[in-house]
Amino acid sequence: MATITADKIIYHDLFAKDIVNGYDITHKNILYTFYPKQLIGNVYSYVIGNDGQVYWLVYVTKQDYNNQIATYILHDPSKIDVPDLPGIMQKIADEQKAAAIEKNGVVGYYVEKYLPYIVGAIVVAVALPSIVKSFKK
Repeated sequence: MATITADKIIYHDLFAKDIVNGYDITHKNILYTFYPKQLIGNVYSYVIGNDGQVYWLVYVTKQDYNNQIATYILHDPSKIDVPDLPGIMQKIADEQKAAAIEKNGVVGYYVEKYLPYIVGAIVVAVALPSIVKSFKK
């Protein structure tokens, strides 16, 4: 299964699934409050706060962007949604598959991937007649 890193979320939209607060740079003062299904904004970057938490950096309005007043959204998967996430995960999986094919070659990749199933099928094919004969006795 593909794993996702914070950098893969940059330039994707965040939406609120629950009430979400947007904070100033101190991560203490609330600048905005977002409600369920409301667009929070397009992720511009992310930071790790002094509390060790990931915060998504968004500019809520054009004026915020022009004045470089960022809003920081605490990463809480139960409260925020990235509708593009399935596509991002698929892209990561495709990149991992392409890297594995490049590393092992096409034949090597598929042999490595399906060899356990092939061996299992051969074992069953060899053992099945013996098993069937033992039940017929």
